[in-house]
Amino acid sequence: MLQRDAYKELEDTIGPENVSEEQALLDGYAWQPSFSSSPKEKLDIWLWRPRPEAVVLPGSTEDVQAILKVCNRYKIKFKAMSTGWGAWNSPGTEGVIQIDLRRMNKILEINEENMYALIEPYVVGAQLQAEAMKKGLTPHIIGAGANTSVLASSTSMQGYGGTGISTSMSGRNVLGVEWVMPNGDILKLGAPGSNAG
Repeated sequence: MLQRDAYKELEDTIGPENVSEEQALLDGYAWQPSFSSSPKEKLDIWLWRPRPEAVVLPGSTEDVQAILKVCNRYKIKFKAMSTGWGAWNSPGTEGVIQIDLRRMNKILEINEENMYALIEPYVVGAQLQAEAMKKGLTPHIIGAGANTSVLASSTSMQGYGGTGISTSMSGRNVLGVEWVMPNGDILKLGAPGSNAG
């Protein structure tokens, strides 16, 4: 359980409706049924990851920065996740808060002329594809499916899929990212970092 001062500060930072220590909710983040192929005697090791101490749901880059500053002030470990597929999105140890980016799910811009999209981290392939197709465009959809985060699959270089022949693979499609560093600073890479628009 988090220190009460730290929990209160997280509530004050992003709103009490976006922070939870509810045990049933935390169990939902710890349960990983995709790893249920292990032998019966080892099943619990794979089905249950360490339960987060709390879950926070930021709604903006500024929220993420504020959360990380609270975590640093109280020396709380944290783990961010996007669409949450697989155990590697869960905390690997005890004493970690889960930063779930699900509220950051907006397509901010689709530039038809220059064929790029500006998205938040929880935008999934199906969502981007539906909006891009309205403009006669199509994004790359990774083999894991259209329900996975476009940004997570792109920045991890794991974005192989059937559309790669015509759209290239995800890692080659990222023009830039705005990344919140562990200390709360913003790092802009690629086009955003050039300040050229």
